Amino acid sequence: MQESALKTSLIIPPSQRALFAQCELGSLSTSPGVDIAWLALKHPNPKGSIVFSNGRIEAFIKYLELYQAFYDAGYSVYALDHRGQGLSSRLTPNRHMGHVAHFADYLTDFHTFMEHVVRPRAKEPLFLSGHSMGGAIGTLYLQEHPGIFRAACFSAPMYGICLPMNKVFIRWLAHKLDASAKGLPNYILGGKDYTPAPFAKNDLTKSEVRYQGYRELYEQNPQLQLGSPTNRWLLEALDACDESVLAARETKVPLLVLQAGEDTIVDNKAQSRALGGLCELLTIEGARHEIFMELDAARDKAIAALLSFFDNYMKP
Repeated sequence: MQESALKTSLIIPPSQRALFAQCELGSLSTSPGVDIAWLALKHPNPKGSIVFSNGRIEAFIKYLELYQAFYDAGYSVYALDHRGQGLSSRLTPNRHMGHVAHFADYLTDFHTFMEHVVRPRAKEPLFLSGHSMGGAIGTLYLQEHPGIFRAACFSAPMYGICLPMNKVFIRWLAHKLDASAKGLPNYILGGKDYTPAPFAKNDLTKSEVRYQGYRELYEQNPQLQLGSPTNRWLLEALDACDESVLAARETKVPLLVLQAGEDTIVDNKAQSRALGGLCELLTIEGARHEIFMELDAARDKAIAALLSFFDNYMKP
């Protein structure tokens, strides 16, 4: 899809339209039938560039407020929508299914994005940020390509998932139910299409203003909506979590993990197991899973820590 079509397909909140007008949008083919949507926000005099990898269900357009903070700090910003979500190609006839055949496909897409979009445009040094699933993708990417980014900082990275039952049983059940090998990807047990929870019952943030803004964005742009994951996604994600813990612990790139003190989505114990060597952890007390969309006190602390961490590695 051309930039003009991508831009006109979106309804942006009035408070963010000025920043959005400065963004370049594009689409990149990464494999047969899969196009990845991306965003570039170029600073006129950048001191470096931040690449952002979003989480499951998310779209890059959700984070315009965060990009503004990065831009105000002197950075250009680059982001993509992972396959199967946001404005990128959906992988199932029911576009609400959160599906991926292989978690490694996310890394292939990310590398293509880096080589064809980011590196030809971006001012170095390059820094990597991301949230939740995007943090797991980013951590594994750092392991495969340690020489590209100067440092990385992830919000509530998906190094483990909070599950309702024992992981061994969940893995067995998902494997038993998975029909993707027959070409019929199916929801996890109890999975459903996009269904917004009321603020009072949400596990993502304590900020009602930011939560309602996120839900309104998805209501006004239904093409962004995504529901529960498939059994195949869950199987792939569980393996990727285990691999991410080891990759973070052995990282050759300085890495800061921002841990949400009240997270019920990803497993904080798994994040703690990732510590060691160049991997550090900062707990944002009082924050739920969506640290970058939290109340100002928690959000500001997280963003300040990220920017300070990157400043420490501005020079080789």
